[in-house]
Amino acid sequence: MQIWTTEACVERERFSYWREVLCEAFVSLNPILKQEHAGSDFTGEVSSRPLSMSAQTRVFSRAQFVQRRWDEIRRNPVEFCFANFQLEGSCVVRQDGQETLVLPGDFSVVDSTRPYFLDFREDWRVLSFRIPREQLVSRLAAPRQATARCVSGQAGLGLVAARFARSLEQMDASVGIQAQHGLSAALNGVIAIALGATLEAQEQDRVPVRTAFRQAVETYIADHLSEPGLGPDLLAARFKVSRRTLYGLFEEEPFSVSGLIRELRLRHSARDLCSSGHPGVFAVALRWGFNDASHFSRLFKQRFGISPRGLAASVEGEVKPGTNSCGSVQNLL
Repeated sequence: MQIWTTEACVERERFSYWREVLCEAFVSLNPILKQEHAGSDFTGEVSSRPLSMSAQTRVFSRAQFVQRRWDEIRRNPVEFCFANFQLEGSCVVRQDGQETLVLPGDFSVVDSTRPYFLDFREDWRVLSFRIPREQLVSRLAAPRQATARCVSGQAGLGLVAARFARSLEQMDASVGIQAQHGLSAALNGVIAIALGATLEAQEQDRVPVRTAFRQAVETYIADHLSEPGLGPDLLAARFKVSRRTLYGLFEEEPFSVSGLIRELRLRHSARDLCSSGHPGVFAVALRWGFNDASHFSRLFKQRFGISPRGLAASVEGEVKPGTNSCGSVQNLL
């Protein structure tokens, strides 16, 4: 991973250095610091790593305009699309006569072969994917209508794309190039379908998109385990699919949707109960989405061979020798 930060520069040189960073990490760009922030302490950081033929880049900085004009295009005539997932702050995006406001959780796409304008209105953080232009444009039914368009990350395919994109940040550095090809194709396919893919592209990307869809659901589950209402109905509504489609994503997996939720909740509960500082058995159950103490106790004992109270007691050495304890339970996690 390559990292650039303005912290290494004296204050008066930071923004000029930032201009160089953006051009090196992305394409030739013209950033402009907003007048109201000209006297403030400027900061910016970029971290980037490859993903097959693409690049995955996280950016943080202050409010500013960023534009790619015909001057920059002539100087640096490269052909990429940038899928920008807004993590913090907001951005007004303009290209091809279209304008949209992108808020945290949403994403938009710009095309480096034509001018575009970005207005970051406050401190912002973005996860950006630089995609070879043909890999995305060839999948789209109407490429010119796909730029400067906000895709909501709150539900449906936008949520799938946003969740899958975030999951790629956790990708192990040792992942081989073939696996990277697969992940990159899956991301491109999901983005294209969210923007309006051709029927041919939808069929071509059916398998990788299915994988990305399941992974997006899994990350959503992991992030919302503490919500008692988390279940197939909520997930189907959130991702805008039928329960049948949702169940189908997990047909070949070790756990069903409900089974995965239950398993992850039990694992987190067991880890908490193995800590001497836990707030109590029922409090732990509530923390991880169980609101029925007897149901929680029954499921827990079926999974680990010991009741949650028995596991909590084992932390204090209050169980008989030979009885399951934290050590044996942790071997099952």
